Amino acid sequence: MSLASLTFLNLGWWWFILLVALILAPLAWVAWKPLGPMSSQSWLPLCFRVLGILFILLFLLEPHWTSERAAKGANIVAIIADNSQGLQLREIGSEKTRGEELAEHLTGIDSGWLAELSDTFQIRPYQFDRDLRRIPDFTHLNFQGDRSNLGLSLANLIDRFQGLPLAGIVVLTDGNATDLEEDLAELPDLPPVYPVVVGNPGQMPDVSIDRIELHQTAFDDAPVTLTADVVSRGGFRRPVEVRVRSLNTESLLEQSEDTRHLPEPVRVSPRTSGKPQSINFRWRPLQTGIQFYEVVAELVEETNFTEVLTSPDEATDLNNKRLFMIDQGQEEYRVLYVSGRPNWEFKFLNRALAEDHQLSLVGLIRVARREPKFEFKGRSGESSNPLYRGFGREDETEHYDQPVLVRINTRDQDELIAGFPTTAEVLFEYDAVILDDVEAEFFTFNQLTLLRRFASERGGGLLMLGGADSLENGDYAETPLASALPVYLNRKPATPPGTDLQWQLTREGWVEPWVRVRPLESEEKQRLNAMPPFKVLNPLTSIKPGAQVLAEVVDRSGNSYPGLVAQPFGSGRVACLAVGDLWRWGLKGPEEQVDLARFWRQLARWLVTDNLQQVELQTTRSGETMQLKVLARDKSYQPVDLAQARVTIRRVAKLYSETEDESGFEEVTVYAEPVSDMPGHFAIEFMSRDAGAYLASVEVTDTEGAVLGTAEAGWVLDSAAEEFRSLEPNRVLLENLAIKTGGQVLGYSQLGQLTELLSRNPAPVTEIFSSPLWHKSWWFLAILTCFLFEWAIRRLRGLP
Repeated sequence: MSLASLTFLNLGWWWFILLVALILAPLAWVAWKPLGPMSSQSWLPLCFRVLGILFILLFLLEPHWTSERAAKGANIVAIIADNSQGLQLREIGSEKTRGEELAEHLTGIDSGWLAELSDTFQIRPYQFDRDLRRIPDFTHLNFQGDRSNLGLSLANLIDRFQGLPLAGIVVLTDGNATDLEEDLAELPDLPPVYPVVVGNPGQMPDVSIDRIELHQTAFDDAPVTLTADVVSRGGFRRPVEVRVRSLNTESLLEQSEDTRHLPEPVRVSPRTSGKPQSINFRWRPLQTGIQFYEVVAELVEETNFTEVLTSPDEATDLNNKRLFMIDQGQEEYRVLYVSGRPNWEFKFLNRALAEDHQLSLVGLIRVARREPKFEFKGRSGESSNPLYRGFGREDETEHYDQPVLVRINTRDQDELIAGFPTTAEVLFEYDAVILDDVEAEFFTFNQLTLLRRFASERGGGLLMLGGADSLENGDYAETPLASALPVYLNRKPATPPGTDLQWQLTREGWVEPWVRVRPLESEEKQRLNAMPPFKVLNPLTSIKPGAQVLAEVVDRSGNSYPGLVAQPFGSGRVACLAVGDLWRWGLKGPEEQVDLARFWRQLARWLVTDNLQQVELQTTRSGETMQLKVLARDKSYQPVDLAQARVTIRRVAKLYSETEDESGFEEVTVYAEPVSDMPGHFAIEFMSRDAGAYLASVEVTDTEGAVLGTAEAGWVLDSAAEEFRSLEPNRVLLENLAIKTGGQVLGYSQLGQLTELLSRNPAPVTEIFSSPLWHKSWWFLAILTCFLFEWAIRRLRGLP
């Protein structure tokens, strides 16, 4: 829109106007001559008379004010009304809900501003909740939407009006958008937006779970920690009970049969309005895989009678619960333990891991070293080791030049029958490997390379324990495995460690839950002080960059040496436990045996946590679309070139629904599409519109139909928690939206000014209009004021 300009229709008469002005100006001076010489007080009324004469002469030129304005009926104004459940709230002292008040200003007696606006602009009505929808009129509003996707709706509106004369957008909402932050960073360029605030400022009586934070650790007693922030607002003073419920993935909204593992409910008394109370729950889930839970804040029925009378009713209970998911990992993690000799360490380790139903320890223990080959036989024709004579193992006994190995806890009789695995397909079946006091010569060069690949490519956990034949004493310095270890093996300390070595945690170790045994710092310090001293240590002095010393041992002289060192390596993790007689800890007493068992379980859990799986299923949320990505590998953990990924998606729990499906849950099966230029990768998108818990499983098969592996993933959609996160109108967001687009925040009482406000802004389609200034009443009043002022002064001076 161009700037306004002043034009004169009779500009050709300027010479006549100038001549008249030259005549009338001296006559005005002559009219004041009877008073004598002109004083300073006489010049002011004279100037007003001359100014009035000039105004009259100026209007003889017919001045017109020419400008541009929005062409009537050519520009479009989109009016978007919020249709979400948040407008069903009823404020204190009001007989109508926010939605009913909004409907009155759109379809009732207060909707006259729409008719006035339609005289100048084309009106396009829309409603938005989960998405943007065009409606014939606003009588279709029902305020049942479970989301307020204001950002998505504005973006869709701009796409629809691309190339069309959209002059402005009027948004009637409470501002509690579920897809926008207050900085509006993701908002596209928009025409002027005029937000109309629905609802009054001030808190409504309500109790809600505003935020939940979930942590999963390798801590043995309580690997799951949930923090829930409970907030009471608007004078709500009734106590609530916060509890955690389990949702069984096999049936809809049914609790698991065994709920004894769930934490006890916590009773919460309301505090100052708006201040959150953090409630912590810790428990150990009994089931494996994907598990769904909900944390609920329920009103306590048995309460003080006075408290009930003085506390207002809760505005809504849809924000009183939150749904969340826990991934407890696969059903079984297999740990391979390789030892160069029978020792006490395996006894305590085996006993500890047997108490964890997800950890399976497989032992390969050498009970006798191999001997040099010679021709002498124990008996005629006997070439096997006579150690096994009489045990019925004549077909599988080791020869003299082979070590004598004992297999423990094997899955079947063929597992590890040939000793330590020699191929990646066999070794990569395990999730972690523990090497205990076994020298490098026990392995072949290819087996040592496999161990390194086990951590870097397979993503497994590798732990080397200290001992007489371990670490630097086992001649690992020049082997392929040395590059994976977190320490340098060819650098020995100048002073060998003394006796009575005491275990201590470093600063890094204190912050790792799997390194600590007790939950409280005071209890952990007391336990450390009571630990027995150790006698065997592999002195490690040089730590590799990126490695962390989590625990150290201190001798009597005060010299400290690394005791537990860990580092990430490739896709996996590697650790060294330099103490060779950790079993002494468990020999001190029953309580110490419990602590040692817990330490072994936490260390084993850390080794297998976040390991790569042969088939992985990842979920990424993009708006309301869930992107599912499948990564398939073969037994050597290399991407599979040709395969099929069949994905089954089940809705385990549907929330906030009055009716439930008779089948218990919905299920859909689809095939993921291969990703170009990325072997082994498959992707698919799934649109889930209903709030609830979703479980996805994938089965990957090769070209012959053989199953390569399966995986599970889950997610939750809790739209009501987001919709009712705040019950007070978010005026800050609406003000930022108006400032960013050049609009203005309005109230219901200002809707009548909307046509004028929109007309002031540049419009896509304009027209030229001209208005004569003489028709403006304020010009006439200005001329009249000039002559009246001059006349009043003349009368005071005694002139006619």
